[in-house]
Amino acid sequence: MYEARKVCNFLLANFDAVEFDITNLRINKLLFFIQVAALKQMPEGLIRNHFEAWQFGPVIRPVFDAFKVYKEGPIRAPAEYLDYASGKRMPVPFEDIREDHRQLISMEFLNYARFTTGQLVSLSHEPNGPWDIIYRAHLADPTTSPRIPNQLIRRHFAGEEKSTTRH
Repeated sequence: MYEARKVCNFLLANFDAVEFDITNLRINKLLFFIQVAALKQMPEGLIRNHFEAWQFGPVIRPVFDAFKVYKEGPIRAPAEYLDYASGKRMPVPFEDIREDHRQLISMEFLNYARFTTGQLVSLSHEPNGPWDIIYRAHLADPTTSPRIPNQLIRRHFAGEEKSTTRH
């Protein structure tokens, strides 16, 4: 499993952020659907971070924080981390992503990149889908976690739960 910002930097290095309109909102939705595909193939998926049910869909907080400086605009630089040894901010490296995982990430990115950001938000907001279940529960009781469990995502998108939308 990979830290989500690593996957983001792989995407940003391989796909033009302006051409593909890679914004903070959009990259979070794309990561969600990449994880959906990965969870169909491997027990833990590809992304080790947890998605949270935010108003506009699933979000990984460290990804949101890394790119919030760009507001609604295209992301213009890779996500960074603080290298404690040098005290400098460095891009999160992605060279260790396995080739078969790179192919899965790229394929799912291209599958979902054809949708507008609004369409991706709608797809992630599917009634009785993972985001909807957790978001409604959190609205009803703000003390509950907004975290969307991978098991819920897998069950829903693997067809184990009734779905109204095909992806």
